[in-house]
Amino acid sequence: MLQNKKFRLIIILGGIFVIVFAILFGISSVVLKSKHSEEIKSKITSVGGSIVDFESVNVNESPFESDSRGANTIYKITYSKDGKQMIAWYRAINNPLDIHHPSSKTLEEKWIFDK
Repeated sequence: MLQNKKFRLIIILGGIFVIVFAILFGISSVVLKSKHSEEIKSKITSVGGSIVDFESVNVNESPFESDSRGANTIYKITYSKDGKQMIAWYRAINNPLDIHHPSSKTLEEKWIFDK
């Protein structure tokens, strides 16, 4: 009987741990996406453009194919400037606490503007 209670306690604690981890991961993802979105909007506005659309893409679909790590997110940004639609690429840092400073697992943030 005592062994059965220990087993249940371990299962319950394990379940709580998984739920808490999932919640924290979800919150972290939302915060990170929001910070990346703010950075993208700020940068495009600073070059005189306005956002049409942006999306995260697979590194193989970007100019960063040979210059990225798993802890970076790559964004393809479509924006308009002077009546033309243009493309920019942003290699973002996946650290919700500081999206501007790389860690040992990331490369620095970088922008590429297509001409």
